[in-house]
Amino acid sequence: MTDPHSFPLVSIILGTWNGESFLHEQLDSLFLQTYQNVQIIAIDDGSSDRTVEILNEYASRHRNMQVVVNEANLGFVKNFEKGARLSAGDLISFCDQDDWWHPQKIERMVAARDNHPMIFCDSALCDEHLQPMGRNISDLVHQQSFYDCRQLCVFSRMYGHAIVVTRDLFEKATPFIKEMPHDGWLAFHATLYGGAKFLPEPLVKYRQHAANVFGVVGRKRKKQPALPFPNGQTSQPHAVSPPHADSLPRAEKKKAELARIRTRMSAFCAACPDALAPQKRLLLALVDCYRNFSPWNDTKRMFLFFANYKWLLTVKRYPVWRKYLFCLKMFVKIK
Repeated sequence: MTDPHSFPLVSIILGTWNGESFLHEQLDSLFLQTYQNVQIIAIDDGSSDRTVEILNEYASRHRNMQVVVNEANLGFVKNFEKGARLSAGDLISFCDQDDWWHPQKIERMVAARDNHPMIFCDSALCDEHLQPMGRNISDLVHQQSFYDCRQLCVFSRMYGHAIVVTRDLFEKATPFIKEMPHDGWLAFHATLYGGAKFLPEPLVKYRQHAANVFGVVGRKRKKQPALPFPNGQTSQPHAVSPPHADSLPRAEKKKAELARIRTRMSAFCAACPDALAPQKRLLLALVDCYRNFSPWNDTKRMFLFFANYKWLLTVKRYPVWRKYLFCLKMFVKIK
């Protein structure tokens, strides 16, 4: 019989925050994985429901599971980073609290990774009862293997639940920046160090439910009633930390969003090695024209998108005319 420890250790980082509604199904799917050499680190970001109790129940039955409860809320990006830092695996996989993993998810992804620093799979969209909705993520966005950071510097549609990364890539990408999700940050870095390989198999049931703040592929949903807690926060089961920014006035939210975009682009530019000259030039130009909305910058930004739309809009499933329209819109906005 093959010794499971002869395979690389995969650390699964499960981020939780008030996730009692769907947590049992996700945990059950993790412990049914056919890949045997796994470590599960559940890191809770200050739940006020039964989430920690549920996690401890599972940890008491499984020696390869560890539960960590943060003393202060970190936000979901830094929560996942902390969990990965505590892990021991050669490979790291990130896990949301309300989805469901195919039993062979880890096994198939490890087998297909080759020498890529990242591999990501497709996901099947499901309703809140995990019933298929008849579409995968790949039906909505252009998913492929990515080897050039210009393809992911404006849009990235890889989801944390679908990725496996090497520890080396994680170390290169840390510290995570708070201005964007960890999955897009890791994916960008993967293109700098060997590429992100796409496995076209839907190995995750990606649950869509009423409390999602953002729907799939980043499209905002109509706001739904949230579940109140005594401290005045609201529950968002698909999130792993409280959505503090939702309380800001609209003008302040817009200002904060623009600041996040500019910080993200500057961070991408700083991370890109000078040896990747074409990529660096484009990133520097984006940083420059993202600074403000002066007529000169607006014009530069629009023409920069026109000249590079095949790179910058790679993940968009748009016909060419819609990509041209998107470039025109960059005269009055940044992405």
